[in-house]
Amino acid sequence: MRAVAEAGINVALIKYWGKRDASQNLPAVSSLALTLKSPGTKTSVEFVPSLSADQFELNGEPCEDKGVLACLDEVRALSGLDLRARVVSQNSVLTASGLASSASGFAALGVAAWCAAGLPFEAESPRPELVHLVRRGSGSAPRSLLGGLVELDRETGLVHQLLSPEDCPYRLVIAVLSHQKKAVSSREGMRRTVQTSPYFADFAASNASDLAAAKEAIKSSNFEQLGAAMERSTWRMHAAMIASDPPLRYMTSGSLRVIERLEALRAEGIPVFFTEDAGPQVKALCRTEHLSQLLDALRSLSEPLDLQWAEPGPGARCWIEA
Repeated sequence: MRAVAEAGINVALIKYWGKRDASQNLPAVSSLALTLKSPGTKTSVEFVPSLSADQFELNGEPCEDKGVLACLDEVRALSGLDLRARVVSQNSVLTASGLASSASGFAALGVAAWCAAGLPFEAESPRPELVHLVRRGSGSAPRSLLGGLVELDRETGLVHQLLSPEDCPYRLVIAVLSHQKKAVSSREGMRRTVQTSPYFADFAASNASDLAAAKEAIKSSNFEQLGAAMERSTWRMHAAMIASDPPLRYMTSGSLRVIERLEALRAEGIPVFFTEDAGPQVKALCRTEHLSQLLDALRSLSEPLDLQWAEPGPGARCWIEA
């Protein structure tokens, strides 16, 4: 049988950066993210008796990826299956550009392989073995297993939902400033930051208070408090990155111009807040009723931007095809 899974990207509001156990890909800090309805990844996995080796196709092209092979090997070990797999994946996310393509990619792959092997899948409560499986491929992938606002716990490596997609009154605008692959991968950037940045310890130490403030804001429906915690976490993460040796400068002059426009819009009384990951793309969070004003403000910038907007989405889902 062939299993097909879909997973959306997730955007961290309270940041994950750095690993406390690289061999298990365990995060150094807890994080909070919003899973989006789109963009994302759709992946099919079929274990085929006639195959002598695993096959992986990404966006119509044959591809080799050690992470994909490792994921399939682990599923075989968990299920007792001894067959090679055919994997076909379509990714609508820019790869390695700071838009969490690996998160949706490994969430969809892990769920599809899991279901194709006949292992039990509970979409609302993913098993710890499945969470650990997708985390090995990408540290942020477990958050895409659940929809809406999702917390990834540092201590356990597990995820739980704080707010369902239906209960999230937010929209997220993604300002794409570059379609180029970033020069330093997130995994290498994390390693460099942890090992060389004098500010990484301070970033990690501040995580608990930022996360607590964000969770309290969600509980009390205080959007401004959530946005403030989100921006604080973002600036602290980028400060630690920039202080690495050599510096990691994922923010660009274009990123800063977008951020300044968002700050000006907020000064005009429209509550919008930004976050940015390991890449130049800026993500702006607003309430649903302010989406059009946010889009108009960003379109008014002298530099044309590739603007995308998304709503909160469900977690990874899977179905079987004959």
